[in-house]
Amino acid sequence: MMQEGRDWDRLVVSRKDTTGEEAVIGHTQIRKGGIAKVTGTAQFGADVDQPGQLYGAVLHSPYAHARVLRVNTEKAQALPGVRAVVVGSDFPTLYGSFIADQPVVAQEKVRYQGEPVAAVAADTEELAHEAVRLIEVEYEPLPVVNDLETSMKNEVLIHEDWSRYDCSSACFPQQGTNIGDQYHLKKGDVEQGFAEADEIVESEFSCGMLQHTTIETHTATAKADPVSGEIHIWSPSQSPFSIRGLLAKTFHVPLEKVRLTVTEIGGGFGGKYEVRCEPIAIALSLKAKGRPVKLTYRRDEEFAATVCRSPVHMHIKTGVKRDGTLTAQQVTIEWDAGAYVTTNPRVDYNAGFAANGPYKLPNAQVDGYVYMTNKTLGTAYRGFGVTEVATAHERQMDLIAERLGMDPLELRLKNVLRNGDTGITGETMQTMAVAECLEGAAANVDWNALPDRWVDEEGNLCGKGIACFNKLTGTPSTTSVLVKMNENGSLYIMSASTEMGQGVTTTLPQIAAQALGMDLEKISMAPVDTAITPYDKTTTSSRSTFHSGNAVLEACADIKNQLCRLAALKFKVDAAEVEYTAAGYIQCRTDPDKRIHINDVGKSGILHEQAPVAAIGRYGTSDIFDPPPVDGRQSKRPTVMWMHGAQAAIVAVNPKTGRVQVKKVGAAHDVGKAINPTGCLQQIEGSIIMGLGHALMEEMIYEDGKLRNGNMVDYKVPTFMDSDVEVKITLVEQAHPEGPYGVKGIGEPGLAPTAAAIVNAVCHACNADFTSIPIKPEHILFRKERGDASQI
Repeated sequence: MMQEGRDWDRLVVSRKDTTGEEAVIGHTQIRKGGIAKVTGTAQFGADVDQPGQLYGAVLHSPYAHARVLRVNTEKAQALPGVRAVVVGSDFPTLYGSFIADQPVVAQEKVRYQGEPVAAVAADTEELAHEAVRLIEVEYEPLPVVNDLETSMKNEVLIHEDWSRYDCSSACFPQQGTNIGDQYHLKKGDVEQGFAEADEIVESEFSCGMLQHTTIETHTATAKADPVSGEIHIWSPSQSPFSIRGLLAKTFHVPLEKVRLTVTEIGGGFGGKYEVRCEPIAIALSLKAKGRPVKLTYRRDEEFAATVCRSPVHMHIKTGVKRDGTLTAQQVTIEWDAGAYVTTNPRVDYNAGFAANGPYKLPNAQVDGYVYMTNKTLGTAYRGFGVTEVATAHERQMDLIAERLGMDPLELRLKNVLRNGDTGITGETMQTMAVAECLEGAAANVDWNALPDRWVDEEGNLCGKGIACFNKLTGTPSTTSVLVKMNENGSLYIMSASTEMGQGVTTTLPQIAAQALGMDLEKISMAPVDTAITPYDKTTTSSRSTFHSGNAVLEACADIKNQLCRLAALKFKVDAAEVEYTAAGYIQCRTDPDKRIHINDVGKSGILHEQAPVAAIGRYGTSDIFDPPPVDGRQSKRPTVMWMHGAQAAIVAVNPKTGRVQVKKVGAAHDVGKAINPTGCLQQIEGSIIMGLGHALMEEMIYEDGKLRNGNMVDYKVPTFMDSDVEVKITLVEQAHPEGPYGVKGIGEPGLAPTAAAIVNAVCHACNADFTSIPIKPEHILFRKERGDASQI
């Protein structure tokens, strides 16, 4: 099934499902919580204010790599209104998501420009920043590792001894080197595959460093009692339970003493997956004898001292028959991950699985390496590495098509994975709709009616490009929800799936409403709070609707049983005689006149003075998970859900200025089932504009470890004026057998093929081979054209 276009004016449900009753899922709903956001009443992280609150500020290192010889805080401490000063020795425990290599505040040395060296809590924010300027630090500069090439030489080690850190089983640093993690995947014999090929195509591709540039900067408010050990944090966190566990370990308190309340999140994209302000705010609160401390980063601090998408360099070697059949592919991925490992092992792992694309490959090998440099910290970024490898492997597919004289779409359709094919992991693939997505994206830009490149009436060089991808989701992972009925019959869902624009606070109530036959207006979501909300691993990896939706369905099944038992008491019949119908009626099997609709439960009296109607729903994927294979054989699956889609782009390039205008993008994504269709369309369109920035504008530039464009003037992101792109979107619905109502994920997939499609279009338009993004005007103006440009 396919849904096309931007059908955004359909804001009410008035259609029937297969039972003849009103359907809630599959039809557009107004976002819950939307009114609070547009009226300004929603509370974001920086809006938190606690009684007796202090304000934090941080002293950041001006050096990319240096020993910290002395920190003098006397002048800062003497300033009236300063209540606490923290230095590295105050809290020596290291932390990290996969390897505990990060200090709360720098201790013996700093490893990147912007690393916290000291922090202050004061009565006002202005006073805190004034105190920070009074702190004196003596540094001994060290040689700077500014790029991958320098890091690989291992002449200067960012971390001298990996063995001194507490390391998880999912992180593989290499002692005596700057390698903080490595990933290897193998299927078949690539050398044999290359020997069988008629052509060998090799290419290099690089992606620049990106800032998440969320509207809301990092912020946290902490109240930490040094006597009881109790810690309460308010922050816009994507992963409240993971962060709670990390903070409990860092500050040596039992898990139950740490509480994290999630505020509204003003943009995440992976940037709020890990801690940044939280540990420093806690440290300051402890030093301030338990007074609350709010720490909010300014935009310049956001660039220099938080997290980014790691730069990456990739080499791809592909063997192919003259008829276009792929025989082998070898991919090497090298991440410039910055000063600390953070969550780069998961990025490396996810990208490794996706590095060969959604193609049939009898022989394949992937080797990924995470290298440390003296830059800000690489971390999760919408897609966890998949966008980067998709750009590389899709550029490679175009180069192969050019070598063979084939249409790029034809080559892809010949090789894409289909149901029953064996994937890179050795898994038998199911619910594959890559071909349908490619065909849908191509049709949305009239692909077959256009040449590869042409000149328009204004003299612009025009071209078309297409790209596809595959992406796994976080597996193994566990989600739980609590669903409870209020006295008036309304429903409350407690879930730690955090809302950050993807619409989960609307889709989960939709799933519950559909399962129960209940009015959507009677269902709401509770705020996320680790003291109340059941456990959920994280809100990343496009997993929330799939995982939490399954948990909601399980809880709703229990709710139905409880309501049937309560209705049996009212009907004065045995519980076995009461059933819950698809239409939402709780009725007696032998006397159908005895019935209560779910919307009327609150008025029926069956909830009065009875045990609470509440249920826990759980969903976990550890039973299907297998780690990456070494020889292509697996007994289980590496992921519960593969996501895939395609995009095609039409561009116009001004040959005099080098400026690129993206004229049209056609997208087609397999969402499994569109629970809230407009929400899916919005996710994809937003991803298209975001990916435009990645392809043509955005890049953090470092020289000798110093960030040269850490501000919103010199770092370019797409504005409203850049959003004038004709977009046509097709939603493909290849239902997943394990997804709630067949759903898959869409939060990240819309971004994955965007830059790749634009790059291929620009390369065709300019008759040139661009090997890195962003593609800048100077790259175009000084390009080296291929073959005879007079063909256009």
